[in-house]
Amino acid sequence: MNGLQLIGLSLWRGGLLVAAGWLLYESARLVLRWIDVPAEVEAGLGLALAGFALVMVSLIAERIVDLRAEHDTAG
Repeated sequence: MNGLQLIGLSLWRGGLLVAAGWLLYESARLVLRWIDVPAEVEAGLGLALAGFALVMVSLIAERIVDLRAEHDTAG
């Protein structure tokens, strides 16, 4: 896979992640409006979920790097 294909694949995946995140966000807002929570609670939950997602993505990326390093030293 050349560099241009890698960039295209990264942009495609990034777009899917942004779209999925937006759909999740809008779904959560719809549910919170149905439950009728204050706007401050809605904003707080949104920030907490965004922080959790950031931590999870970071952990997954770190694990992928570690896995590649393990394969390089083992083989």
